[in-house]
Amino acid sequence: MTVVAILFYGSNFNVADLPLPRSRNVTWGLIHEESPRNNPILVHDDALNLFNYSATFSRYSDVPLTLVDLPGEEELTDTSYLVPFKEKSELVYKNSLAPVLYIQSDCDTASDRDSYVAELMKYIQVDSYGPCLNNRPLVESLKDNHMETLMSKEFLSFVAKYKFTLAFENAVCNDYITEKLWRPLIVGSIPVYYGSPTFKDWLPNNQSAISVLDFKNPKDLAAFLLKLANNEADYQEYLNHKLLDRDNRITNDRLLKALQSRPKGYANDFGNYVQAFECFVCRKVHNSQRSLMTSKQYSCPLPTNPLTGKINHGNVWVDQWNIEKCGAKLLAHFVSNNKSIDIKQFNNEQFRMYNKAEC
Repeated sequence: MTVVAILFYGSNFNVADLPLPRSRNVTWGLIHEESPRNNPILVHDDALNLFNYSATFSRYSDVPLTLVDLPGEEELTDTSYLVPFKEKSELVYKNSLAPVLYIQSDCDTASDRDSYVAELMKYIQVDSYGPCLNNRPLVESLKDNHMETLMSKEFLSFVAKYKFTLAFENAVCNDYITEKLWRPLIVGSIPVYYGSPTFKDWLPNNQSAISVLDFKNPKDLAAFLLKLANNEADYQEYLNHKLLDRDNRITNDRLLKALQSRPKGYANDFGNYVQAFECFVCRKVHNSQRSLMTSKQYSCPLPTNPLTGKINHGNVWVDQWNIEKCGAKLLAHFVSNNKSIDIKQFNNEQFRMYNKAEC
């Protein structure tokens, strides 16, 4: 059997286990809905250029996975979990709830989100249930099988009680939007978002979420949230996707078209996207078409400090980005010259290049 295409899953892409030497007639495809946290070598053009086709979170990908974590339009407009404003206000006093929810299990991230949240906590009460900046215990039923409970009815009802939910991604990449944004939108808690600079392009309406980047600092953001939390009319403006008549709940044509163009079964089912990508690549191979992937299809700049907007060289992920830039350059050399890779020699050369600033 002749191999004409090989598809790689980004999180499992391993320079020590590549089909080298690479035949010029074999197409390579990359499918990767995750951020670079799992494989930072993939943020660099030298690595991305090895692939002919892509299925990533970017809208510019051949098979975009931007909305892979959003079940569908119905979930955005459904009011099953919606807690009325006055009831949320009562819960603040009855159950001693903060106006803001934060729950994260990963405290070591390229986005350095905890540094921003820690500063925000100085100016507004935040209930933090996860291991990161924890100040409140999570009920036992939500602790078990963490990944399985993220979209459970119990967890969604839990999130819905809060007026605001901090939706901070683990990395900042164009169009990298996860369930952290969709979950509060689905239940009617206003997302306070930090992550994809392009996330507003995918909101149900112009005013469906609050961007951290729209504020000078956490103090200003906290002042805005406190004011909004005490003004029912202004607060409800962020919930038009729940409160307006059904035909007018979503006004974002880009979002509607993207959702409506998805074949049935795509929603929240990653396997269907894999199959769609396989079919796409097969068609391209059959038609003898070749393309080249670039960073436009996986755009994740060097990590910056969310408080200053500047590169923080104290963040280990900055070093990781730069080290893997050398790895990408070296990998491209091996592939283009049809050399097999000895991983020990590869790693030694990668760090030599990094230490000599040759990347």
